Formats: sequence, structure tokens, C-alpha cells
Amino acid sequence: MSEQIEEAVRRVIRVDSKGKKTRKMKCRKGFKLSSNGKSCVPITGSEKATKRKAIRKAVRTKKAAGSGAKKRATRKRLKAMRKRKSYNL
Repeated sequence: MSEQIEEAVRRVIRVDSKGKKTRKMKCRKGFKLSSNGKSCVPITGSEKATKRKAIRKAVRTKKAAGSGAKKRATRKRLKAMRKRKSYNL
């Protein structure tokens, strides 16, 4: 079974609007990267509940930031996508 979980870990390369690359390991849905960074472990119920709370708070914070923040985020995302394209990712 441990072989299946290790296969679920895949490397994702992210690029920000400045063009900086970041390598990140990603697990399948319902799992998170273990502390050793080599395998995936299931997310517990309490962690899921905490994350749901945090997401609700983040939505309120983003809404409070206003439409200017949304426009800025869109601009940066599009710029990052252009950088990704130039890196052939």
C-alpha cells in the first residue's frame, strides 16, 4: 500500500509574476505531504474542519480588500501565466 501512496506524490513547478520558479510536491485529494516530504498521509477530520474555517475567513478578508485587489491579483496571475508560457511549462 505504501507504494501506491508514494506514486500519488507528483512534482509541480509554480511560477510567480516575477518569473521565480518554485518546485512543490503535490498529493491527491484528501491527502497531504508527510513531514519527511516523501509520501502522502490522509488529512484528519479536525484538520479539514480547521481548514474550512480558515477558508471562510479568507473569503471575508478578500471581499473586504475590494475590487482593486481583485484586479491586481488578475494582472499578476496573467503575468505569471505569460512567464510560464515563456518557460514552456
